[in-house]
Parts: sequence; C-alpha cells; structure tokens
Amino acid sequence: GISAAFILSLMFLFLSNCENESNSPLVQNIKGNVQKGPFISGSSIIVYDMQSDLIPSGKSFNGIITDNSGTFLLDNIALSSNYIGLRADGFYYNEISGKQSLAQITLYALCDLSGKSSVNVNLLTHLEKARVEYLMKSGLTFSVSKSQAQKEILKIFGFQNTSLKSSEELNIAKIGADNGMLLAITSI
Repeated sequence: GISAAFILSLMFLFLSNCENESNSPLVQNIKGNVQKGPFISGSSIIVYDMQSDLIPSGKSFNGIITDNSGTFLLDNIALSSNYIGLRADGFYYNEISGKQSLAQITLYALCDLSGKSSVNVNLLTHLEKARVEYLMKSGLTFSVSKSQAQKEILKIFGFQNTSLKSSEELNIAKIGADNGMLLAITSI
C-alpha cells in the first residue's frame, strides 16, 4: 500500500504549489495627463486592471483630473499585471478656440506600465486602442501591436517613416518633435 509519509509528502507539495500560484498584486502609482487640449479640473479618469492578454480583471479605480493641465494621480493601485486600460471623460481646453469645450469627450488608452513613470491619455492613445486589441487577437504581442498601430495612424496623418516615443509618453504641453506631431494631429 501507499505509506502515510508518501501521502503527506504529496499533500505538502500540492499545497506549496498552490501558494506559489497565487500572485501577490502589483502596487502602482499611476500619474499622467489627459489631453485633447488639457482636460479641466474635475474631469473623471478610470483605470481598468487588465491581464497581459488585455482581458479585464474586473477591477477598476476611479480618479479625477486635479488641475486645468489635465493632471491625474491614483496612489497605491493593486494591479494583477503591468497592463491597464484608461478612460477619461470631461471637458477640455480647446487649443484652437482658446476656450473650454462646449461638450464632454471620452478618450481611451492601453498601456504597459513596465518602465514608465507616467502615462498620458491623448488622441493617439485613443485612436490606436481598437487596432491594438485587434492585432493582439491575431497573435501579436502588446509591444508589436502598439508600435504597428502607432505607425499606421501616423501614416494616415501624413507622417511616414517616423518613430515616436510611445503614444502614452507624448504631451502636447512639452517641447520636442514627437510632442509637436501629437499637437499637429490633435489640432487637425
């Protein structure tokens, strides 16, 4: 027969493996800016926790834009991976008219937080979201999907053979050619 010591060894091994499979949450501070023109203070932002295949975990975290330059900060968010979705809703400063927008808009972003200290939501992140999701469903990785989607969108706006920082790293309020391209696309 099977010895009691052998059964106890199997139970211990099983319980040890179960403990190793339960991943502790990844705690992050998520900050950045939301811009069409800058979203105004009081606008809402939601961070969606996602698995590495971009399937939502079911957890979300609500925050608000804290100033008229579109700044947000959500502290100590427990995530199941480095992948998040963002949704911002609100009024924004219209960079063409120089006034607050007459209607609210919604902007989205998908992001891998690995190595990023800040995450911006803008027109490029919004336009590339559905394409990134489609490319990942076809079997591409997140980083390849993001890069391809960005290049395709830039080409639509007449920017070819261009490599930019990730869309979520761009900021229309900062100098630089990359940020200038975002501003040009946003103004169109």
